Amino acid sequence: MTTQPDPQMPQDGPPVPPQQPQAAPTPPPYAPPAPMLESDARTIAMLVHILAAVALVISAGTLAFVVPLVMWLLYRERSALVDWHGKANLNLQLTSLVVIVGGVILGFVTFFIGFFVTIPAMIAYGIYAIVISIVAGVRANRGEYYRIPLVIPFVK
Repeated sequence: MTTQPDPQMPQDGPPVPPQQPQAAPTPPPYAPPAPMLESDARTIAMLVHILAAVALVISAGTLAFVVPLVMWLLYRERSALVDWHGKANLNLQLTSLVVIVGGVILGFVTFFIGFFVTIPAMIAYGIYAIVISIVAGVRANRGEYYRIPLVIPFVK
């Protein structure tokens, strides 16, 4: 029977103390994002509305909520103006999506007869959303807190 030497006891010297596992370094404390300059906040708030109007045209209203959602999530903590306008346009785009989905469902439930009413209503609300986005973008560029009428307040 052969005995293996203890890894903690070297053959020719004093015993080595066991190594203690080292703790991971502590992360730095959370620092809130730096506030945005007023001119930058106005530009971003304007872009929330204008880019959402472009996305509304390109995607026929189905994916237009993505632009204000992403921009609002990125910049909401840096500026109260961007937070306000991001929520306002996100509510507008979500309301447009509800109008489109509701119009399509109503059209199918009524065996396509309802489309005679819902298609013009969807087009009218889409045009309203484009025009009011441009108006709100101009107001945002002036630094005003503009409340968009005819929307469902999903995000408060």
